[in-house]
Amino acid sequence: MGHHIPRLGLLALAAHACCAAAQAPDDASVLELDLGQLGNVTVPQSATITPTTSRRVPASVTVIDRQMIRDTGARNLFDLLETYVPSFHYLPHHWEAPHMGMRGLIGDRDDKYLIVLNGRVLNERTHFGAMSERDLPMLDDIQRIDVVRGPGSVVYGPGAVSMVISIQTESFSDASGDAATVKLGAIEQFQSLEAKKTIAIGERHGLLLYAGIANYEGAEPDDAPVVYGNTFNTAWGQQVKAGEPAPFDYPDNHAAFRGQPKLKLHADYQLDNFRAWLRYTRGGEELAWEHKVFGTKPIGSAAPGTPQSAIPDQGVGYQQLTLDMSQRWTLSPAMSLELKGGYDTFDYQRVFANVAAPWNQVESHREEQYLLRATLSGQASETQSLAAGAEYTYSRYGLASPGYPDAPPYSSSLGLMSEWGSAAYGVFAEHQWQVSDTLTNFLGLRADKDDYTEWMWSPRWSLVYAPTETDTFKSVLSRSVRKNNAEELRKQHLAGQLSTPEQLQGVELIYQHAFSRALRLDLSAYYNDVEVIGFNSTTLAPTPVANFTYGGVELELEYKTDALRLSFSHAYTKLDHFEVEPGARQKISVANLGYGNDLSNWSNHMTKLAAVWQANGDWRVSGALRVFWGYPGSQDTTQATNDINNRIIPGPYSSTAVSDPGYTDSFQEAVFLDLGASCRVFGRDTVAFNAYNVLGWIDSKYNKRMYLIDVSNYRAEAPAVALTYRHAF
Repeated sequence: MGHHIPRLGLLALAAHACCAAAQAPDDASVLELDLGQLGNVTVPQSATITPTTSRRVPASVTVIDRQMIRDTGARNLFDLLETYVPSFHYLPHHWEAPHMGMRGLIGDRDDKYLIVLNGRVLNERTHFGAMSERDLPMLDDIQRIDVVRGPGSVVYGPGAVSMVISIQTESFSDASGDAATVKLGAIEQFQSLEAKKTIAIGERHGLLLYAGIANYEGAEPDDAPVVYGNTFNTAWGQQVKAGEPAPFDYPDNHAAFRGQPKLKLHADYQLDNFRAWLRYTRGGEELAWEHKVFGTKPIGSAAPGTPQSAIPDQGVGYQQLTLDMSQRWTLSPAMSLELKGGYDTFDYQRVFANVAAPWNQVESHREEQYLLRATLSGQASETQSLAAGAEYTYSRYGLASPGYPDAPPYSSSLGLMSEWGSAAYGVFAEHQWQVSDTLTNFLGLRADKDDYTEWMWSPRWSLVYAPTETDTFKSVLSRSVRKNNAEELRKQHLAGQLSTPEQLQGVELIYQHAFSRALRLDLSAYYNDVEVIGFNSTTLAPTPVANFTYGGVELELEYKTDALRLSFSHAYTKLDHFEVEPGARQKISVANLGYGNDLSNWSNHMTKLAAVWQANGDWRVSGALRVFWGYPGSQDTTQATNDINNRIIPGPYSSTAVSDPGYTDSFQEAVFLDLGASCRVFGRDTVAFNAYNVLGWIDSKYNKRMYLIDVSNYRAEAPAVALTYRHAF
């Protein structure tokens, strides 16, 4: 009976769609505000529950608007976020979809951060984490993206450990206009089509419809080679040489999973303060093999004489359908209530090659989630605001995948899956106190409980001091949590275990200075203490893996006028102390073995520069440079792996991070340079030309992306071009 509660709640929420609500106040024009007034405009935020001004947000937040998206000509969220967001990086993986990282935290599951769309978390929960939306080249429905850099569980719940990617789509009330967009990509080949239309139903309500489709063929091996770090023989008799492109065929880089078109369909309805949207996405990509899949002993487990045709191509894909409804009521001039609810189903599919027969392995499963959330917010006084709420979700797992109707639900952890369900509960509150004209205090707390977990607590305390119109100082103390994925939680539950959450406790100091309306400086320093929790498949218990402390600094400069926008950032990340539980296996660092003191899979120094110039009324010219200055922790990991394999130091043999003696190509700097130009034609239409990874035409090593975990391997991003035509109706 319990799992019917959210469905009844959704019916009740839908019944209120026709209820009139007080009109939201009109936004004041900011065009004529001075510097001090501009900093005190209250705007929607992704890092707080209570409304606040942009300069008083108690977090480091990068805001990307729709014009910034168009200026980059970005082909997906990976490259878009890497262009603008300090401390953000992504890496490919031989076994899973590419992984996003923030401030040194990156892993083989993307469950340390959340992707949120219009306030709704989109993460897959059974196995992987944040997966949908990221690879789609169709971006014309997005109004704004806020990236909260650092812990965010106090607002969004478990999983918001390293960052929150909050996407706001266009709606009827704020659409940029009806349009159709065609993109054609060469070298990294793709074709995409997008169209959106707003429909006014009456004076108070309307509908936005959006559709996007892309055929993504990707870049051929000659343009985007895979390079392995060691010399060995394949099962079919070819020799792979360290540092040279692999001599055999493998999937095109970023080719769509199973050759299926990528899709995005969105319908958004608004009636005063009621909003309902329905969204469907489908994506994924093909993956290149790890060396141990096709290499013979000692580097791999393939049997000599196995033909290449016997080893299946690998890939990972998804499709997701989400219905979300929300209604806000104004209970009094100082208080409002919002109800939010909906349904989500996520279909995860993965084809991978076992290192031993039978070769073909399909992992596929579907999950469903029902959500109901209530948030009460208001002004307690002229200087104090408060928000509090509760959230209930009921999830069903182990459902059959419609993409593989002949394959029963299967996961790498549970094996053949039977259906199960679990509920999760969350309560949250935030108090904002304007202590004085210059000092603001934030106190927040969220508590979450899953049927299969202990209570998870996420507090935050922040002080924001703004002594002048141009200077702001912030201090943030917080804790964020992550729970194991659903397949592992289920296994623990069957063994009578309650899961312990992974925790990150951190402190951050932020200084912001506005030199003028055009020039702004942001400086952030953070220090985190992380307790990594894993899963022991033998004892079926949550298992401590490692405890480490690390910190970093981020410097940002932004210059913006009507004709020119420049953004520069440099981020530095450094491991401080690293301890590993006895017997635990991890790929975070080898500092515990005496090799350096750095995080693996991460570049300690990152520099980014993005520029846009409005040359005249019709022409815009853009460029973006991203430099990752080296991966010392990954080089240490490879050296330690080689020494273990050669019995120089004790440890279990590993065929993962291996290389020939003296090989260092993967660990050197990686540099990505994009250029673009756009021109307005016929008054309302725009033609844009973009060139990506252009330094690859000089040397493909500039464009390398080191593989996660298999850090001695890399794949070069192809230098490529694209043409975009956008017609505004």
